[in-house]
Amino acid sequence: MKHRRRMLMVLAAAIVAIGAGALAKAGHVWSGLERSTVDARFSIRGDRVPDDVVLVGIDKRTVGNETWPISRSHYARGIEQLSRAGAKVVVLDVQITEPGDDKKADSALIDAVRQSKSPVVMTTTEVASDGTTSIFGGGPELKDSRAIPASSNFRADKDGALRHVAYEVEGLQTAAMAAARAKLGRPAGTPGGTQALVDYPGPSGSVPEVSLADVESGKFKADAVRGKVAVIGLTGSVARENGDTHVTPVDKAMPGPEVQAAAITSALHDFPLRTAPAWVTWLAIVLLACAPLALALRFGPFIGVPLGLAVGGLYLVVAQLAFGTGTVLAIVPPMVALVVGMVGAAVVVHASRPAWLDGFLDRLSPARGSNARTHRLRTLLLVSAAISVVTVSVVLEATHALQRVELSTVDTRFSVRGSTGPPPDVVLVGFDDKTFGDLEQQWPFDRKYHAKAIRELKKAGAKVIAYDVQFTEPSENEESDNKLIEAVRGAGNVVLSTTEVGAGGTTGIFGGSEGLKYSRGTPATTNYAADADGRLRRMRFDIEGLQTFPLAAVQVARGKRVTPPSGSSAWIDFAGGGRTVRTYSFSDVINEKLPPDTFKGKIVVVGSIATSLQDYHRTATSGDALMPGAEIQANAIQTVLDGFPLRSSSTWLNLLLLFVLGATAPIAALRLRMLLAIGGGVVVLAAFIVGAQIAFQNGTIVTVVYPILASLAGILFTGAIHGVTVAFEREQARDAFARFVPEAVVDQVLADADGVRLGGVRGEATVMFSDLRGFTSFSETLEPERVIESLNRYLTEMSEAILDHGGTLVAYMGDGIMAVFGAPLKQEDHADRALEAARDMLSRMDGFNGWLREQSLHDGFKMGIGLNSGPVMSGNVGSERRLEYTALGDTTNTAARLEGMTKGTPHQLYISDTTKQTLTRPADDLVAVGEAEVRGRKAKVLLWSLKDAPPAPGEQPAPEATIEA
Repeated sequence: MKHRRRMLMVLAAAIVAIGAGALAKAGHVWSGLERSTVDARFSIRGDRVPDDVVLVGIDKRTVGNETWPISRSHYARGIEQLSRAGAKVVVLDVQITEPGDDKKADSALIDAVRQSKSPVVMTTTEVASDGTTSIFGGGPELKDSRAIPASSNFRADKDGALRHVAYEVEGLQTAAMAAARAKLGRPAGTPGGTQALVDYPGPSGSVPEVSLADVESGKFKADAVRGKVAVIGLTGSVARENGDTHVTPVDKAMPGPEVQAAAITSALHDFPLRTAPAWVTWLAIVLLACAPLALALRFGPFIGVPLGLAVGGLYLVVAQLAFGTGTVLAIVPPMVALVVGMVGAAVVVHASRPAWLDGFLDRLSPARGSNARTHRLRTLLLVSAAISVVTVSVVLEATHALQRVELSTVDTRFSVRGSTGPPPDVVLVGFDDKTFGDLEQQWPFDRKYHAKAIRELKKAGAKVIAYDVQFTEPSENEESDNKLIEAVRGAGNVVLSTTEVGAGGTTGIFGGSEGLKYSRGTPATTNYAADADGRLRRMRFDIEGLQTFPLAAVQVARGKRVTPPSGSSAWIDFAGGGRTVRTYSFSDVINEKLPPDTFKGKIVVVGSIATSLQDYHRTATSGDALMPGAEIQANAIQTVLDGFPLRSSSTWLNLLLLFVLGATAPIAALRLRMLLAIGGGVVVLAAFIVGAQIAFQNGTIVTVVYPILASLAGILFTGAIHGVTVAFEREQARDAFARFVPEAVVDQVLADADGVRLGGVRGEATVMFSDLRGFTSFSETLEPERVIESLNRYLTEMSEAILDHGGTLVAYMGDGIMAVFGAPLKQEDHADRALEAARDMLSRMDGFNGWLREQSLHDGFKMGIGLNSGPVMSGNVGSERRLEYTALGDTTNTAARLEGMTKGTPHQLYISDTTKQTLTRPADDLVAVGEAEVRGRKAKVLLWSLKDAPPAPGEQPAPEATIEA
């Protein structure tokens, strides 16, 4: 029977857990969290550079001095060049539905689209209900251009992020579907439905990009676009200025054309990212709901729950691996089922704990007032919560599930620290707007100016000249090229940058190895890998064996190789936001307008800071603004000079913090009161946040998101466990008291008490004992059914009389009743209530006797009642399996003996003088019976009874045998 009951409990818990998972799957409450798990999986997977799509960016260089919209001649020239270079498909992600101001440019664009060897997809957001558009005016003009019309509309999710691409809008195919069909020669394979997930390759900047300005002028490598889909559209700051950026799973502000590029590459691969079938989700819900329950049954409850948690961690790993192969498994519904299953397992555990576990739990957290059963359940849940929180936090940190959030906290710590002032050893010489005005040249400048700048900086005593300009292709002026090479050779301390690094660290600077060797310049790569949110926070040490720009600059300054910390990258210790580094105009340098000691002993970074050159990036300290690439290099160089002052905390410290933060509240609750435990958890959390900032300012970047989440989860779980166990305990109390006291009294007791207590309380009360005279001999003459019927009727009448007057039923003893007034709920008029209840009982006795006569069972009975007031000890006594409320003490013993002393007398009620003196209201119907000796008491007791039953002349109350109570 016990085993069957336990199995039924397990089955019930499994059904509840599966139901919770089903509700999470069906409801919209958890959909936002489910979407965030998909975003996290993108972050964990990392970037994937597509090889079949390229962005042709309408950037600052393209726009130049024009206002938006720019002349359509730019698009015409771009399409011509892309077609000539062998682009497979051209997608113009700019809406051309209204005639432009320049009719000649409009005609040139239509001609370029018509004559292009590459199919041209023209996008629009305006699609009529019949699928027609106004591209090129619509109708014959569109048909004559041979352009492929397509919709560029995306439908955002509830959180505003673009995660899906539709196949068509009002019957018109979307740009992704149109481009894929044009390139593949067939429709893209779809997972069904009306839309598919976009498989984003990474944050903004992950798709290869060339400038439309370079494409127009033919200054780009044909290999960059040959055989690919080229998407022309707004990028960088131009996209931001014109509001063409969108929230995506991988970036908060991705340019629209890059979203299109991601959708196109997804369509080209037949949408590789697909949601798992519903049956897979249901299977996961069932398995994770049942896992902790099955493990608890097999390996023991205390081990089963943590093992169930491990199964959940394994599922998260499987979900990430599946995501990497193109399957999106649901996470939230199965994990909800797992959590509910673990709670159910804890309950099953509680119902079937071995004795050794009870002993362990009692030693772990000694009971403080509450009954042992509830206390052990609370202890078990708190320990399980601590283990669960720490384990889940470790899994989250190991999988970098919240990497973007963690990175944003680093930015916040920089912000709290504030600026540390300009770097002392590094300055910046920038190509600013003043330089463009003074030189009256477009970029790229004649290299003779760079040669002069190098000579001037060398003459000014610059320790290192770090040139953040790429010189890998010869310019149109060979004489200027030679001047630059000679200037670099003469200086002997110039670091030359490139973004193009071949195998073995080779570069094309000055035409390759011979030219570079002659120049005696130090080559270095300026490539930075952006984090998942598109910000630059770290510097790499080398790429293909070639040192990065900051390390090379410091190596030249010191004359020896720099030894970086372990790993492949390091944090950049930014001095502040943009323009924190001391900056001088390039034109002032070549025109010798600066004091001669400006650059003495400094590492001088030369690079672009003009917005038109678009060498701007988001960093840890730039906020919503951008920082020039050259200034990022300057900060990185100073970081190397300072010995890489910012280091990530060690793995063991991160694990220790997870344990301390996650387990503080639940573990503290084992020994402390709940409010103190939760308060302690909050204090530890606050101390950690402050400590993390102090550690940052002293050079250690501590992981904070996972410990904070662990702490909050621990605090919430602790509070929830307290609420659940208090509710459980109160239900126990309700069950215990509901048999004894009226419902209103039960509610008040629960409102004033902490729950059922095995310990008792001492207070003033009135105890009542009653007994039905002659019922035992009567019961021997009747059938058992009629005996029980009669007894139940009697007890019901008497019990209602007691409860109606606020008494607490303590026990039924055959036909006897024990009750107490004034406990557990304190009553100032307990004696009055007891006397009124006794009167009511005697009155109801007449009705009961009348029923007996009607049933021809008996002529009627008499009863005996004893009342005594005084101090009593009351509380719940018994075992964990059965608790009963009682009242103990001399007051109880005396009341029992007074009831027995009514036998053989005409009185059915005896009241002690103590009760008479305790009355708060007049009782004119009481009469003194006389003093009597009561066994167990030295002094005689003055007894009182009701006037309507006067004692017979000369008859004295007879003491009864001692009744133990």
